[in-house]
Amino acid sequence: MGNTMLLRLLIMLSVMLVSSGAVLGAEPVPSTINVDAEGKVLAKPDLAILDLEVETQAPQAQAAAGENARRSEGLLQALKKVFGPEEKVQSLSYRLTPLRSYQSKTKPEAVTGYQAIHRFKVEVKDLARLGTVMDSAFQNGASRVNGPYWGHSRLEELQRQAAVEAYAKARRLAEALAQAGGVKIKGLQKLTTHQQIFYPRGPGEAYLKAAPAPPTPVEVGEEEIKAHVAAVFEVGP
Repeated sequence: MGNTMLLRLLIMLSVMLVSSGAVLGAEPVPSTINVDAEGKVLAKPDLAILDLEVETQAPQAQAAAGENARRSEGLLQALKKVFGPEEKVQSLSYRLTPLRSYQSKTKPEAVTGYQAIHRFKVEVKDLARLGTVMDSAFQNGASRVNGPYWGHSRLEELQRQAAVEAYAKARRLAEALAQAGGVKIKGLQKLTTHQQIFYPRGPGEAYLKAAPAPPTPVEVGEEEIKAHVAAVFEVGP
């Protein structure tokens, strides 16, 4: 009994010595200040994207497809006449599907015709032409126009500027907190950033083809590009 108790005491003493040695040999954990900040820049979009659809219907599939091809070709030719040197158009998708009508639970759906839809993506860099491009699409075969969806050719640069501003704010906040706490900033220990993936968009409304109307006015406003920074600063006396 006495030997067992002595053995337990020796084991406990050795653990305490090892633990104290590890603590004594470890480097002290530095004091830090954690701060978050957000930066933003304002910029006007210099790119607009339109999503156009040419839709046709006919009793026969070949007739729907043929009419769609004719109207799509007319749309492309009209757009190219009003395009500037940097404007582009490309096909996004094409589908030809049957139109069905529901009759009753006991009878199968009947095919009443066919529908062809050809979607196009239009990029407009000269925003002064945007209204003209939209009107030309309305008047030359487009059944539906979605957009404009705004964009920036300098998006990466703008996000970088926002991140730099966010870090500057984080640094100023950390310095103010350190001063209030009677310590000084010794250096940056850790920095993480989160840049908002920014896809500026217009309302994205769908405009159905209608009768000729006055020219479509387009107003381009400024957009916010944001970045978030989380920083850890080491502090000391």
